[in-house]
Amino acid sequence: MPTYPVQFVTDEGPTFEKPLKEILGEMGPGWALKVMPPTEYITDRQRRWYKGVCLRDLVKHDENGESEAWWDEKVKRECNGLAYLKKEGMVAEIQIAGEKTKIHFGRLTTKGVGRRKMTAFIEEILAKAVQNAWPIGPPDPELRQV
Repeated sequence: MPTYPVQFVTDEGPTFEKPLKEILGEMGPGWALKVMPPTEYITDRQRRWYKGVCLRDLVKHDENGESEAWWDEKVKRECNGLAYLKKEGMVAEIQIAGEKTKIHFGRLTTKGVGRRKMTAFIEEILAKAVQNAWPIGPPDPELRQV
């Protein structure tokens, strides 16, 4: 999806490097235009780096043939995996050493996570990559700013 940085904002709306009519003309049916503030734009690009570069490279160079979902779960668990969404009603009780423990089932997600936590997540991924010899290259320096 192409991105067009905002040059400046007037009363009529944002002005891009190309005229808005030209940008809309390049879009096909079913496309939408999303205008994001700078912090949301950086966070969106951080998520794209994680999904499109980090996970892709881990799956591509995995000798065991693990799936993207497996790597996604592993990276999020090992690198302080952001937000944990609980699914309602998905609770199991287990007994360990005579004590009952409740386990909530759900999934780790990057949705709704802000720029500061995404930046910390990326830094943790890069640290683990060096430690575990994961084949991951760092993102643009802009994506690693807090």
